[in-house]
Amino acid sequence: MKNPIKVSISQFYGIEINDFAVPVARTALWIAGSQMMKETEDIVNMDLDFLPLETYPNIVEGNALRMDWEDVVPKNELDFIMGNPPFVGARMMAPPQKDDMYEVFGNIKGVGNLDFVSAWYMKACDYINQTNIQCAFVSTNSIAQGEQVAILWQPLFEKYGIVINFAYQSFVWDSEASMKAHVHVVIIGFSQKERHEKFIYSSGSRKEKAS
Repeated sequence: MKNPIKVSISQFYGIEINDFAVPVARTALWIAGSQMMKETEDIVNMDLDFLPLETYPNIVEGNALRMDWEDVVPKNELDFIMGNPPFVGARMMAPPQKDDMYEVFGNIKGVGNLDFVSAWYMKACDYINQTNIQCAFVSTNSIAQGEQVAILWQPLFEKYGIVINFAYQSFVWDSEASMKAHVHVVIIGFSQKERHEKFIYSSGSRKEKAS
């Protein structure tokens, strides 16, 4: 019988700098995979064999801004990149994080005024160059405001030909920690391949934009 399942946790890859968070992420994927398999059984009305449960080592420990992402997964085997990079403002970074920024951006003018999350955009654009990979990051909203716009987006547009395919306008990201931090964020979807349909999301509504 043909297996209807086309997606498995073996297809998910990630980089985590915190050594404790690596096994947590692997376990979370394993649990989510088994839960979704059970739900799929109800949808397709089939008994699916998802035992024995397997753990894949695709979540690796390391500094994502210092690693070659192709050492984790070759880009010709990837379709999507999603992430929630650290929310650290340009004036709040620790010295190692500032070093990471210069490692990614070099000495471009204004790099000291960029939020930490911006480094993931540059790193991703270098990785997806000459591919159809689509990316989306949750980001501090300041990368879409004021001086950071020109510093970050101009080189992404000019060097890599990046296009923005969708965006979720600024909203408050609530932490589940006891000491809640209210961070205003955006979600930006981008790639080198332009979508025919583009959307702007805001407060539960969606507007289509012409390409």
